[in-house]
Amino acid sequence: MIKKLGFIFGSYSKAEEILYLLHNLKEVVRQGFYESELGKVEIFCKDNHLHLVKSNFKVLLADEESSVYSNKGIRVPEKDKSLGMYFVYISKDEKKAWLAAYFELVRNDSELGLLLGYPKCCVDNFCKNFDEEKTNLEINSENIFTNVTKREQDLVLISHFPCSAECSKSIKIGKNNLELIKRYNKNRAEELINGLRN
Repeated sequence: MIKKLGFIFGSYSKAEEILYLLHNLKEVVRQGFYESELGKVEIFCKDNHLHLVKSNFKVLLADEESSVYSNKGIRVPEKDKSLGMYFVYISKDEKKAWLAAYFELVRNDSELGLLLGYPKCCVDNFCKNFDEEKTNLEINSENIFTNVTKREQDLVLISHFPCSAECSKSIKIGKNNLELIKRYNKNRAEELINGLRN
């Protein structure tokens, strides 16, 4: 199932987030897609009774060296001709998908982070430390559950910046996510464990 979802969503990390949503480990997922990628995602959501709300703006990635993940982005109007990503907010609950889109639009990072299921301590840390000059809040972590430094390699168990390497709430999320992945693809689980250790 993870491979199939990976084909639709473009990466294993995105696929796994959808798996978490389908199994109620997450209530809302936010992901970025270019216009050409949206068709498959929209069909999947419709077929699986998931609500998808698309942002009414696009984001131009500002990190030229990164083709997959970027913490920096410039918002442009939807009608801008530049090639940019749309954010989509996916949930089983239509209201929550719309709320996530709204919180993003008005730049309420705190409410958005909580709605996306991130621990309050991590949301507070993000809101306190993230700004134009400091867009990368990755921490050095030898803990596989809080290591987000390898997300560009499609190796990650959580989708937020943990407030610390030993954040118990982030570790719990990572452990729950890994257990679900093991149920569907033991090889992928091993790849994550081995990749995040090194």
